This record gives sequence, C-alpha cells and structure tokens, in this order.
Amino acid sequence: MAPQKHGSGGNGFYANSTSKAANGGAHVSSGVVMTSVKRPKMEQVQADHELFLQAFEKPTQIYRFLRTRNLIAPIFLHRSLTYMSHRNSRTNSKRKYFGVNDLLFKVEKSKVDQESHNMASNLQLTFTGFFHKTEKPLQNSENEENSVSVEMLLVKVCHKKRKDVSCPVKQVPTGKKQVPLNPDSSQTKLGAFPTLIVPSHEFEPSNSHMVKSYSLLFRVSRPRGRELNGMTTRDSSMSFRDFKVADDSLAPQFDEAFLPRSCFLLRSLNDSVGAGLPVRREQTHVEPRQKLRVYYQFLYNNNTQQQTEARDDLHCPWCTLNCRKLYSLLKHLKLSHSRFIFNYVPHPKGARIDVSINECYDGSYVGNPQDIHCQPGFAFSRNGPVKRTPVTHFLVCRPKRSKPSLSEFLEPEDGEQEQQRTYISGHNRLYFHSDSCMPLRPQEMDVDSEDERDPAWLREKTVMQIDEFTDVNEGEKEVMKMWNLHVMKHGFIADTQMNQACMLFVEQHGTTIIEKNLCRNVLLHLVSMHDFGLVNTGNIDKAMAQLRDLKRQRDGQEQSKTQDDADGGSSGDGEASVSNFVKTKNH
Repeated sequence: MAPQKHGSGGNGFYANSTSKAANGGAHVSSGVVMTSVKRPKMEQVQADHELFLQAFEKPTQIYRFLRTRNLIAPIFLHRSLTYMSHRNSRTNSKRKYFGVNDLLFKVEKSKVDQESHNMASNLQLTFTGFFHKTEKPLQNSENEENSVSVEMLLVKVCHKKRKDVSCPVKQVPTGKKQVPLNPDSSQTKLGAFPTLIVPSHEFEPSNSHMVKSYSLLFRVSRPRGRELNGMTTRDSSMSFRDFKVADDSLAPQFDEAFLPRSCFLLRSLNDSVGAGLPVRREQTHVEPRQKLRVYYQFLYNNNTQQQTEARDDLHCPWCTLNCRKLYSLLKHLKLSHSRFIFNYVPHPKGARIDVSINECYDGSYVGNPQDIHCQPGFAFSRNGPVKRTPVTHFLVCRPKRSKPSLSEFLEPEDGEQEQQRTYISGHNRLYFHSDSCMPLRPQEMDVDSEDERDPAWLREKTVMQIDEFTDVNEGEKEVMKMWNLHVMKHGFIADTQMNQACMLFVEQHGTTIIEKNLCRNVLLHLVSMHDFGLVNTGNIDKAMAQLRDLKRQRDGQEQSKTQDDADGGSSGDGEASVSNFVKTKNH
C-alpha cells in the first residue's frame, strides 16, 4: 500500500484526505500522537538555537571590541607577519648597500630638493594689460594716467567649525601693480609686463582653520582726473564674476566686447625650475585580486545551525581585515581568533569554512598582572615611559619553512578536534610587600626589598621628626639622626645587640663623626646607653679607641702642622679615661 499524504488541519491535527468519515476518528487519534511528538522536537530545536546564539555571542563581541581597539592603537602591523607578506609592498633590497656615512648625504640632498621644490611651487602672474574698447591703444604705458592699479588678493575659504554660522573667509594681499591700459601687444615685449608672485607657503594649511578652497580676487582702480566713457572720476573698483544662465532665450542680450577685461598669464614656476629635475616614480607591484566565493558554516553540537551567504572578498568577518589570499585568511582566523575552530572544506564554487566553538580555549588572563591590580589614578599619571613586568620569553627559532598549503586547515581524519593551546605563556604572578601589603611594582622586582627595613619615605620622616626637637643642640640631633637610621637599616631590636650595634656604628660612620667633630656627642650618647644597662664600659672604650685611631689617621694625612697641634689639643680632652668619666657621672 502506498504511503498516504497528510495535510495540516486548522486545529493542528493530521487527517487523511482520502479516507471516509467513519475512519476519521482513528486518524485524528494518530494525529494527536504525532503532534505531541513533533512539539517537543521543535522546542528542542529552538532551545538548541538559543544556546547556539549564546555560545557565539560572547566571542563575537570580544573580537569586535578588539577590532575597534586595534584600529585606534594597533599592537603590531599585519604586513610584518610571514603569512601576510604580500601586504608589504616595500622591498628591502637597499639594505645591502646601506651605510651610516650615507645618512648625512641623504639629509643634505633632501634639504636641497625641498628648497628647490618650494621655489618651484610659487605661482606667477604676468599682467599683459587692462583692455577697454572705448579707449584707443596707448603707447606710453608707464604713465599713471595711461595705466590702472591692480591689487591682487588670495581668498581662502575655510571649513566651517561647529560654532561658526558661515564659512570663514580670509583675504591675504599679495601685491599691487600698475597695469598698462589698452597696450599694443605687438610693440611690447613680454619681459616688460608687471609680475606678481604668490609664495607657496600661502597654500599651506593653517592651524586654526582647514582651507577648503583658494581663489584670486582682483581690484582694479583708475587714478583720479580722467573719465572713462561715463565712469566716475574717482577711484572705482571692478569685480568680475561668471554668470551661469540656464536658458539663453530668457537672458538679456548684451555685447561682451564693451566689458572691461584684464589679461594676464598664469603659470607655476615649477615649469621652468623643475623641468630639469628628474621625476622619481616608484613602481609599485599591484597584485591581482583573487576572486573567490567563501561560505561560512557555523556548527554547534556537530549540527549546522546557520550558513552565511557567499562572500566574494577575503575579509575577516570579525575584524574586517583584508587578507587577499585564502591561505592568509585561514591562517589569520586560526591564530587571531583562537576562541573558534576553523576547518577548511573545498567547495565546487569556492571554499567553505566550518566554524565551531573551541571548548579547549584557555580564557585565563595571560597579560601583565600590573594592569589588573594597578592603583587608582595610575593610568592618568603615566606621562612617560614606565617599566613593565616581562610576561613572555621568546625563543627565536628559524626552521625551514614548509610551503603554504591549504591541507593544514582540513578537518582531521580521526575526528578529534585540534586542541589549540595559548601561544603566549609567561610569569603572570603578582607579588606583594609583606609589610605594607602593596603590590610589588615592576621596577622593584630586581631589588630584594623584603630585607629593606628603611624605605626612603621612612628615613625622611625620621629625620624630619628629629629636626622638630628644640631642647637639644645641633650636634645631638646629627648623632641621633645617624644612630636611628643605623638601627633601622640593620634591624637592631634586642638589648643584647646594642654592643654589636655600637661597634658597627663607629665602623661605618666614624669618618662622618670626625669630619663633623661629633666625638664628644657620641661619647655622651654611649654613656646614656650605659645608664640604661644597654652597653658596658669595655665596649665604650673600644668604640672611642677606634674613633681616636681614625682621627690619628686623618691627622697624619694633613700637611699642616698647625692643624695637627690644634687637633691634638682638642683630642687631648677626648683621651681622658672613659671609665673615670663614667664613675664621676655616677657619683
């Protein structure tokens, strides 16, 4: 029995179009079963489609954001990539003959060429005369009565800014000449005509406004004293305009021969000066565009969810990069958009690229950890170059490159998807100071600051606090500054360490103590420590003996005998027995 065709009724049930009414009940019951089976299947398809959109939405938004950021601040040039070498039209053939000594010659040559270019770009106007039909040709054109005054202005029409109502116009006067009135061209030489030159720097863009167009404005005036066929006797200005008429029959007829006109020769000095200069034309290799129809098929759960229309260009759909070649496009997709998996499938009409989600993509942050834990306001205080933590280590390897082939983008035969790993790996751990819990900056990585107990700010604060005392003399302040900084640097905290601290203090700061003549202040400080039971008299004697030895060495290096006697007298006071001094103080 042949299969029956079913149609869809208005109530959603399936019915047999060739059956009788008696059998309708059986067919209705079977239609209910088929509808109940069909409905969950459609809901499953819609749910899969929603999951497909959600899976592809996040990577697409990320790559669109990266595209915008790379357009504003590109990280690298695509033409420097190996598989994008066809985008680089510049050849490196001149590197073989490059020499450092040739740099000066190139700079001097460029300056000469620039000066000649500036001279050649001037605009020269030669006025042959001012003609009016009512006047007869005059021979003596040098006389002011037989000439007119022509003033030339360069009009710059600038682009309108946001707050401007109209386009700003700037008039720059370029010169004023006496032009002969109705001269006889057959008797006048070309070199005798007046000439005006517009310098090239007038055509350069200004900082305030960008010039939209340039035009020349001529103001012609006749001297007082004569009339010119009904013209007024005072100075008169004439302006010339071009009138465009849509229909000649509607326009009033007039004779152009009776209008005054000014004749001049306009030329650029580039014609004469730059004629002998060789014109350099670089031959750029234009690669023919590869026309290929590319289909993108998006897969989710090994099912085709969507297929795009064919594209005739080789632009990347996510970053709109023109790859120009199919191999370059596939290589770019694989390396730059690793959140997806791309498989190349040959197509009779071009190429098909299957796109699926890369489940093995490691989305962890592999950049500079300082960018995540940076302090507030650090980004706006970055006025100059700053040191950064190296996050990658490159191993340069130059193997023999294989010939580019599309077979590397085909789907593996074993059915296992290629597990792409991240191509950037490095030390991305952030360290903190153990005492202040502040992030360790990149410039502090090379210094073991954990053993440094006296940062610069703490040393400065200690010195400022000691300077605030008013009931001690300057010698005591200097000794206490050196002692506190010494204790902070070496971390002496126990009473049993004071004897060692005193000997190390004299050893490191003995020269400074002698230069500032602070021996007696140091002795008073050691005696005060003896009163609190921190040091004994033996260590005090050793410390002062070491200071005396340093002082004798310093005195022996001096050439003046007078200074030796003076220092000997002062040192005699210091050579008193420390033990007797301590006993006297205790009594």
